[in-house]
Amino acid sequence: MKYPLLLIIAIISFSSHAQSLQLADNYADQGAYDKAYAIYEKAYSQDKRNFNLLFRLVEFQQQLENYKKADSLLDAGEKVAYNTYLFPLEKGYNASLQGRDSLALRLYNEAISQIDSIPQIGYSIARTFETRSILDKAIESYERSMQADPALDYNYQIAQLYGEQGEMKLMFDKYLDLMEKNEQIIPRMQATFSRYITDDATSMSNQALRRALLIRLRENPKLMYNAVLSWLFIQQKDFNAAFTQEKAIYNRTKENIFNLQDLAQTAYEEGDDIAAQSILEYIIETSQVARIRYTAEVLQLKIISNNAGATDFPSIKEKYQTLLARYGTDEQSFDLQHDFAKLLAFKIGDQQTAVDLLKELEKQNLGKFRNAMNKMLLADILVLQEQFNRALILYSQVQNDLPNTEIAQESQYKVARTSYFQGDFKWSLTQLKVLRGATSKLIANDAMQLSLTISDHILYDTTFVALKAFAKAELKQYQNKNEEALSLYESLLQEHKGDPIEDEALLQQAQLLEKKADWERAKANYEKIIGNYGDGILADDAIYRLGLLYEQQLNNPAEAQNYYEKIIYDHADSIFFIDARRRYRKLRGDFENNDL
Repeated sequence: MKYPLLLIIAIISFSSHAQSLQLADNYADQGAYDKAYAIYEKAYSQDKRNFNLLFRLVEFQQQLENYKKADSLLDAGEKVAYNTYLFPLEKGYNASLQGRDSLALRLYNEAISQIDSIPQIGYSIARTFETRSILDKAIESYERSMQADPALDYNYQIAQLYGEQGEMKLMFDKYLDLMEKNEQIIPRMQATFSRYITDDATSMSNQALRRALLIRLRENPKLMYNAVLSWLFIQQKDFNAAFTQEKAIYNRTKENIFNLQDLAQTAYEEGDDIAAQSILEYIIETSQVARIRYTAEVLQLKIISNNAGATDFPSIKEKYQTLLARYGTDEQSFDLQHDFAKLLAFKIGDQQTAVDLLKELEKQNLGKFRNAMNKMLLADILVLQEQFNRALILYSQVQNDLPNTEIAQESQYKVARTSYFQGDFKWSLTQLKVLRGATSKLIANDAMQLSLTISDHILYDTTFVALKAFAKAELKQYQNKNEEALSLYESLLQEHKGDPIEDEALLQQAQLLEKKADWERAKANYEKIIGNYGDGILADDAIYRLGLLYEQQLNNPAEAQNYYEKIIYDHADSIFFIDARRRYRKLRGDFENNDL
């Protein structure tokens, strides 16, 4: 019975001790250093060799600017402590607080010199320097430890400290040294680089990493440097430069063409169709694997279709038919058939052939996800044909087939959009509110945008006259009946001047005018939005698109630069901010002479 009782007493005593120190720490957080000192002093009197308690006492005295008292505590503690290697450092720090810099430096060097005989203490000394924000001495301590014992490796810690100092070149050199020793850590290093690397190729960090990699490639052409360079260029959305690196890797190894596939897909998703096409052409010419060629050809034809005009459709249709003859019409060519059905229904206007193709595909051995995609596209075509109720049934089936998935959320958004086209705005709004927390950012943004369109006007127009006219124009736009849509937008703008829907109608009409290459009328619309609705949520859309118009169509880069600058300085929260900044800097010439 005696020992359990002693154990209980010890546990109670330890718990009480810990609570007292926690109370003291709370006092210190509040600036009540005298109260904190009193509690720690009592604890230290019972354990004179606990230098952690002692150093807290010293810290409290330093906060109270009682530096002589702190010196006395350190002198007394050093005489009885088991380990004294941190005392010169602490004494040096106390000297620096008193402005005695030469004494502090001498004591710091004394602390570091101990590492030569006991390398294992180097980490503690370096970490203590770090906590005191004496980073150059922390780096020196780590390096001294590795010199004294080559088995120790603190390069990662040193690299982090260089980063804190803003010494980007030294930091990246250290990280690259680590990668050279162990290529398995490349993904970890890229995650670390992400804290410093941005989409801005002109930033100090991006340039430092790029130069470090190019120097190493020149001196030692290891493929890992090409891989990291490719990663860097992808962060900067310079997909052609990334392609150069990935092509160099593939040409030397003839392995892992999937990296090129991924790069082509990323370029496509980021809107760089030219780079994507170059990569896909290389894959098609190079790869001997049928499935890889198929994937590349499908995406290539999809990009061509997206950028085609009406005169191109017959030849594109023929290309689809050629590929389908080559690859067949079973579930293996699902993506190809789906893209062809979209082209037929939404661009060529042959909706019945598209439906027949999808109905045949439905008979194949499709999995649940592909079956849902098939239903979704069939429903989209039904909306195109204004068979809204049949479309709603199919969209609902998708939600039931794959609940709580991204495709289910997409189908719910399309239910809301279809209800909107029908003029059932209240039900549409109910559906959209649920989607604000959608896992897909794109779906959540689309839902938010449509929700704002409805809610912003439902209060001003209880009869929904203007909103119905706008929804009808959007439906015609969805149906690719652009001339009808333009006419409806024009009527709306004439008949509902001053209505809150006006800025949205101007924006939609401007985008259709751009498709017709009617640049001046599109420009006038954007200028009206900026002039009349400069404080509205579409102002940044108009400013950004006007910048694009001046840059790409009106051959006026100076004016384009002005509009991008407006996004940067007046609309920093805009979704166009990153691209506007990149385009602004490109027009300003920041990307020129960027080589070593």
